[in-house]
Amino acid sequence: MLVLFLICSSCKSQNKKPNKVIVHANKSVEIYSDAIGKEIKQIIDKNAEELLKDSLINSLSIGLYINNVSFAFNYGELTKEKGDIPTNKTIYEIASVTKTFTGTLAAKAVLEGKLTLEDDIRNYLPKPYLNLEYKGEPIKIKHLLTHTSGLLGDVITLDTEINQNSDEIGFNKIVVAHENKKTKTAFFESLSKINLTVKPGTKFNYSNAGTNLMGYILEKVYKKPFQKLIMTEVVAKAQMEDTHFDVPKNKRHRLANGYLLGKPMPETKLANTLWGAEGALKSTTSDILKYIIYQFKNNAIVKESHKKIFEAGPDYWICYFWWSIEDQNYDLHFRHDGGISRAKNVLAIFPEKKIGISIITNESSVRVNQKLNDLMHNIYNELK
Repeated sequence: MLVLFLICSSCKSQNKKPNKVIVHANKSVEIYSDAIGKEIKQIIDKNAEELLKDSLINSLSIGLYINNVSFAFNYGELTKEKGDIPTNKTIYEIASVTKTFTGTLAAKAVLEGKLTLEDDIRNYLPKPYLNLEYKGEPIKIKHLLTHTSGLLGDVITLDTEINQNSDEIGFNKIVVAHENKKTKTAFFESLSKINLTVKPGTKFNYSNAGTNLMGYILEKVYKKPFQKLIMTEVVAKAQMEDTHFDVPKNKRHRLANGYLLGKPMPETKLANTLWGAEGALKSTTSDILKYIIYQFKNNAIVKESHKKIFEAGPDYWICYFWWSIEDQNYDLHFRHDGGISRAKNVLAIFPEKKIGISIITNESSVRVNQKLNDLMHNIYNELK
């Protein structure tokens, strides 16, 4: 499907009338009237402008897929007082949303018989790792995909102890410096020192280490570099043209700057230290909309990646890194959030209403998390 995006870029005070949206699908052309586009824009504008009242958040990019049409809306400015409004081609670090790409590749590997969910992960590791079991129960592939392996968030110990009283900026500086010094050799050395304290598959513990281990295993079963696999088997299949682990030089002028509590933050090096499976991708609103369309395709790999594997709570499941959420407050949706030292984002897929929403801002404070969650649900509830 080739989609010509309606780009509604506006500052807080702007209210431009959208053009017609033309969708080419199966050689047919549908034209949606300005009236429909205007109604959607009014809903997005109202909710976005409410969020932008928070002085901490100075930019917002929203991608919306609804009625088989993709829309991109952009607000504010990437740099305060510079007037540099983001566009649907602005490149952001999408952080942990990268995990859904890793999960998609894992789903492909399962369907192709490269591995199974019940496999002992040690079958694919460079040495026995007798420590990666608890009372005879090994870590399995499904445990990596659902953050129930028993591994900590990170297997490599911090060089500098984090003071419990550290502020957000101090904490992030230490973590970023730690991330940037990681090596694959140190990763495997640390893995051999792990002592599991819970039976794998019984307790949720969000683990970037487990996600990178999944990336390594996928690399082994396909006998190709993990990042190349993601680019050819997921990014290319979704027809995403501006999604990269390392942004090419000719596109770096489009890479968004980022902030933490209003302070400029440096770009991370996740793509160049370990496998980058946990959060190294960069993308645009335009490309994320293509990824949303890919999630709605009648595709066996996508269906497998949405398969419920571990129940973390009532109507709260983990799939192939995707969250599957449905309770009395929310309609069924597949979701993942992303947070890095210079950006926050949320991606949600509502299969029953066939609505997809992506929201990105270049401010990373933890107080932004709930605001993006509320904005996403407010938009969905008004549109459904």
